[in-house]
Amino acid sequence: MATGQLLNPGDLIYTECLGGSYYHHGIYVGRGLVTNPNTGKTRTITNAVIHFLGLDTEGKAKKTKPQCQTCFFKPKGQGVVLTCLDCFHEGNGLYRYEYGVSLLSFTFKTSGSCTPRSCSDPNTVIKRAYDYLRNQDFGDYNFVFNNCEHFATKCKMGKARCNQALLGTGLPGALVYNVTRRLTKDILW
Repeated sequence: MATGQLLNPGDLIYTECLGGSYYHHGIYVGRGLVTNPNTGKTRTITNAVIHFLGLDTEGKAKKTKPQCQTCFFKPKGQGVVLTCLDCFHEGNGLYRYEYGVSLLSFTFKTSGSCTPRSCSDPNTVIKRAYDYLRNQDFGDYNFVFNNCEHFATKCKMGKARCNQALLGTGLPGALVYNVTRRLTKDILW
């Protein structure tokens, strides 16, 4: 995060992956309760993130990292997870998603970093994220049509959107993406 920017519970945050070739998105929830799967003991962590994990770049579930000593997270497949902030960004750049940007800004900003739309209040955002975590009902991961950005924007705005999977950037990319999604809906859903 840029110096001086603080995270607030309910913020949609994202981090760089594969040298900035795409971004991983999640909802910062602040304090979170985690359970050690080995002992059953619980602990509160101060910088918790709820996010949707998919597959690695080879199409396999991520399983290579040891269990985190802070949040007890150990990658074991896809789904909605609660981790510490360090497990979320893995030492890469960390950014806050912007809302209410002008259409001109949206057209020229990096895909997956902003939207001209407004967002829900933080309590609603956090409730949605925890509901998906508890129920594990966000669906199967799909890199283009049901990914971490869809999850985070669904929590943040009430509607799943993905600007980084757009076929192009800004408004032209949004139009192509939405047409493609509608045309393939019966095939993929």
